[in-house]
Amino acid sequence: MITHTNDNGAHIITMDDGKVNALNKEKLDALVAKLADCAKDQAPVAICGRKGIFSAGFDLKGFAAGPEMATAQLQAGKDAILAILRHPAPIITVCEGHAYPMGAFLMLAADHAIGTEGDFVTGMNESAIGMALPIYPMILGAARLSPHGRKAVATSEMFDPHAAHDVGYFQNVVPAEAVDATLAATLTHMKTLNPGAFNANKTAMNDKLIKDIEASPLPDFG
Repeated sequence: MITHTNDNGAHIITMDDGKVNALNKEKLDALVAKLADCAKDQAPVAICGRKGIFSAGFDLKGFAAGPEMATAQLQAGKDAILAILRHPAPIITVCEGHAYPMGAFLMLAADHAIGTEGDFVTGMNESAIGMALPIYPMILGAARLSPHGRKAVATSEMFDPHAAHDVGYFQNVVPAEAVDATLAATLTHMKTLNPGAFNANKTAMNDKLIKDIEASPLPDFG
């Protein structure tokens, strides 16, 4: 489901379970492991989903499996966000469809997020489905979203691609036929950056955010 290839000096991680990319502990742990492999060099990384849906968010079956599994799944999501924020090379997310909460969190954590025009939505819909978010995506959203985007966390407003760009989920939104060229151009730019300077600047910029997320408690399902 999580595959890793090398393409012209960049790492391409693809999430594709053949369905909706619902993210459970196993898949999130696999993503973290792939990022650890990529961190062995300074090449940029692209994380891509399926056409039509980047991710449907957390796997609700994990939350229904009991407190232990629910806690483990949320911890795996936290670990994935921290792995992106700490990664020494640039990470680009490529969303060619919907991005529901955990997928949206990955967009916010990335160094650059590309969205695709279409009848798609991105955001956090927990209030609409009767769930309370853990603290760590709240911290991430507070750091990366606009005031409108932050208010939408409580109201479950979901955003079309251009509106998602406006509130901070994406850095750019392009037509479907331009995704490959946009990713290639973005990776080319990232390769021109001085690796040591990039890592130092990213580390400094994300330092407080990482510490706040690390210190945030998970919900008590007991």
